[in-house]
Amino acid sequence: MKLKFLLLTAFICTITNAQEEKEEDQKLKENTRKAVTNRFPSARLFDVQYQHYLPTDFDSELFDAPFEEGEIKNHYRFSASANLPIIMKPKWNITTSLRYRYEAFEVNDVANRVDNSIPLYDKKYNYHYLSGALSFTYFSKLFNKPFIYNASLIVDGTEKDAERIKGFFGATVILKKTERTTIGLGLIVLVDPTSPVPATPTFMWEHRFKDSPWTMDFILPQRLMFKRDLFKDGRLSLGSELNTNGFYTYVNQSGFAKVYDYRTIEINSGLKYEHSFSPSIIGSFRAGLATVFNSRVSERGENTNDYIYSNNQDGTGYFILGFSFNPSFKKKK
Repeated sequence: MKLKFLLLTAFICTITNAQEEKEEDQKLKENTRKAVTNRFPSARLFDVQYQHYLPTDFDSELFDAPFEEGEIKNHYRFSASANLPIIMKPKWNITTSLRYRYEAFEVNDVANRVDNSIPLYDKKYNYHYLSGALSFTYFSKLFNKPFIYNASLIVDGTEKDAERIKGFFGATVILKKTERTTIGLGLIVLVDPTSPVPATPTFMWEHRFKDSPWTMDFILPQRLMFKRDLFKDGRLSLGSELNTNGFYTYVNQSGFAKVYDYRTIEINSGLKYEHSFSPSIIGSFRAGLATVFNSRVSERGENTNDYIYSNNQDGTGYFILGFSFNPSFKKKK
């Protein structure tokens, strides 16, 4: 399951009707929504992104034995997401999230690592991934601190078929909120047999340095970024993010299962520039180094630790272009 999706939906809240709500409830919802959409473009009302990687070498194993090696080139990914409100109430919301991702890449001069008599080959691959989520978010207080609950049910698959149903429960408490510092603590419980861990803690710390334009944005285990306003309507961020991606692949070969789940975990380090073209339209550009440290294929529904295929990739450069539509986005003063 995508780590970023887990984190953003643990906090997620979309547009609310202020006329129906008490001022205190509205303020909590608005602060929550702004915190999420500022950090995660894919949590905004609509978001599209294009990511491209530079060529990189790889080597792989099949059933823990040497398998193939070669070059991955022309690797790119297009993604689109929408987050839509369904029911908005003073204390709780029901929202839906829809996501689509297209991934394509080429492998060149692929050689068998065991049998040198097998000729080199080139091949192109492309995959479609779709998911839909229904989320319930409840706003409350614990020890007079803002407390946010979330439960999500997720269905994902390909253009051919729905493949899995999974879910999770999350809770976040805002421990401290001042003019310069926000600290939050949370827990996400996964209802997903493929996950290597049943639950994961989350810790959020945002701090604006005194007499400085820079703000630190730390979310365990997902990111460490330093950001500042730049020019009239821009924002520059420097740092690293942990991202997960994947897709389902179908195998028509004797001795193998029909459907497999391919997942990668990578750290993207570099810079990001966001520009607000209007109060609702935000463009972004990001570039840096992508380091893949976990790339595995496991049978659909099986724990990712029980994988049949894995590959190692050299670090490589990347860039991302994105555009978001978010009616309430405003540049932070």
